[in-house]
Amino acid sequence: MRVLAYHTIDRAFKVSGFRLGEILLSRPPWEWKEAGEKVKRTRRTVQHRHRMYEQIDEPYEIVYTQRHERMSKGVNMSLNLAALSEQIRTMSQQVALTVRQRDEQLAQLRQRYLRETGREQYWAKAVELSKDSAHWLLAEPVEPLDTVRDLGNVPTDYAVVATDGSHIDVDRHGEVNCYLINIGQVYIQYGAQPEAYLESSPRLYFTEADLYIAHETQRIPIEGALLSIRRDIEEGIALGRLAGQYLTRLTIPRLALQDGTLIRWALANAEPPIRDHYLRQYLTYLEQMQQYGIPVASYISRTRSPEVMGLVRLMLCPDVNVDGQRGANCMQCSDAKRGKIPSCMICQNLIDADLFAPRLQEGQRGPLFRSFSRISIEGYEHHQIHFFFLRIGRELARVEMPAWVATNPQLVAHVHALVYDQAARGQGYPVALQRAHEQAVIRSPERRVFEQMVAGALRQAELSPGFSAKRESKQFVQG
Repeated sequence: MRVLAYHTIDRAFKVSGFRLGEILLSRPPWEWKEAGEKVKRTRRTVQHRHRMYEQIDEPYEIVYTQRHERMSKGVNMSLNLAALSEQIRTMSQQVALTVRQRDEQLAQLRQRYLRETGREQYWAKAVELSKDSAHWLLAEPVEPLDTVRDLGNVPTDYAVVATDGSHIDVDRHGEVNCYLINIGQVYIQYGAQPEAYLESSPRLYFTEADLYIAHETQRIPIEGALLSIRRDIEEGIALGRLAGQYLTRLTIPRLALQDGTLIRWALANAEPPIRDHYLRQYLTYLEQMQQYGIPVASYISRTRSPEVMGLVRLMLCPDVNVDGQRGANCMQCSDAKRGKIPSCMICQNLIDADLFAPRLQEGQRGPLFRSFSRISIEGYEHHQIHFFFLRIGRELARVEMPAWVATNPQLVAHVHALVYDQAARGQGYPVALQRAHEQAVIRSPERRVFEQMVAGALRQAELSPGFSAKRESKQFVQG
């Protein structure tokens, strides 16, 4: 295999009728070989910046050296694509070798999972016994393990509310300590009396109470991960207000929909004052929705949750003995003590979607499970989070709901039908969440205008904006 290396490309050039530069730059590196071979193998010359490269008659591969330019935009690129392409090729070959082995493992695991149908109570007890000693996430079966529910009748008249959020974090190189949370809010009613409401609701936080959580002598700054938690909580609170304003007066099926998980994972390892501060607000919102009788659900696209696979691990664990009140204890693994690879390691790196993907057809959902995440079990009270998987085209989405929805078959059926219809209308992602995201997102030009507004307001107040050399250098590099 011969290699031709081009140091720079700043304009299109033709090779046997192909704009080769455009072909290569529009494709990932592992397709360059295929693109290059489309060029006729006759002996010709290519003139580029008055340099001549003679084509060879054999197949060849086009690569780039470390520095090159996009031909039409003149953008400098410092990434060594020649070195990277070889690494990517090695990676793809290695992945291909493991695919067959992985498929065989999954087939075995699916068979074992289905063999346990009818023993859901046994495995629910095993989960309870293992929750503190197993080193992986777990899910408790609520319905038979082989459950497959077809899509019911989708109502023509229904209403949905949704929220999504984004934020601008505290910038310690900025002019003043503050942060911005923007909540996108959407209400859509379908059917005989269609209507819609979309709004972007920004709020600036700058007071002492906004910037810190006070606990005894501590002042905990709200920034980074804590600000993400606060934004999630604000999305829920806003959804409760939206539902109270638009859905409580309706008698048609209703749904309150959130993006992402209802499990506040970030609070699991938070300090007690932080966890209590935010969890109290979140549970108040869920309590309000329960009083309204409006089902709450969340939609997680391309989920990588491993909780049901954790249940399968229990099925493979030789130490589980429910009759003897013994669950899985990873610190005392009998396989490891005998020098063997633990039986459950076959589940390593596998996710729940791998288990259910072949079983669910379009519109079908799998069985309900209760999440055994610590924050849900210990902190959510009667709002503990349940979930099922739903097939929508090529997407296998995880749909979550609180316990008071999951234990009501009619509400579960409404969630199933309405979430599917929303996702089908949105070609794989719920329409209401798409519109909420569009209202919530803060784009780079808007971020710059916000920063300019802050600086301008400080000047009008006769305050000198702070100076940060690091910030100035960033702005220079970014242009």
